[in-house]
Amino acid sequence: MSNPELIRQLLRHQGDFMAYLMAMVRDLDAAEEIFQNAAVVVMQHATGPDAEPIRDARAWGKEIVRRQALQYLRAKGRAARVAAVEPELLVQIDRAFDDDATDPADRQRELDALRECATRLPDVQRRMVAMRYEGRASFDAIGTAVGRTAAAVQRSLSRTRRMLHDCVQSKLTRLPGAMP
Repeated sequence: MSNPELIRQLLRHQGDFMAYLMAMVRDLDAAEEIFQNAAVVVMQHATGPDAEPIRDARAWGKEIVRRQALQYLRAKGRAARVAAVEPELLVQIDRAFDDDATDPADRQRELDALRECATRLPDVQRRMVAMRYEGRASFDAIGTAVGRTAAAVQRSLSRTRRMLHDCVQSKLTRLPGAMP
């Protein structure tokens, strides 16, 4: 695999790696930082004079990401004097990542369906979703912005997620070449 291709593969699997990191560290900012650190390691390998060919970029990239995450968790554990994620949980997260054989084309169809479904949401729901998942706002902050209680926002977002899920599933079953 060529050096530019290795970098393209890392970026192609970025969503997988971010989901993997979120499962491990449960913090989006930390996951993004860890992914960036892993990307630096991959780029150094890809552009280094001692670059060896990589047969499975996803598996190799996952290992880089995993090591960066473990390094982060160890540092966080010392700094905050908290225990890191249980080793057995990390093993289960690893297995789930390795067992995920979802075709990237299927993921793209799912994402396209989600985008289309999201455009059909009423303005207030779309605003709450954007505040929560793009802006990482708390339920209290969203409630203040839309004139609802935090509990009402939480219930509304839960219903919205269910509606989006049902809409996406409905669209996917109607698409030619849809996922089973």
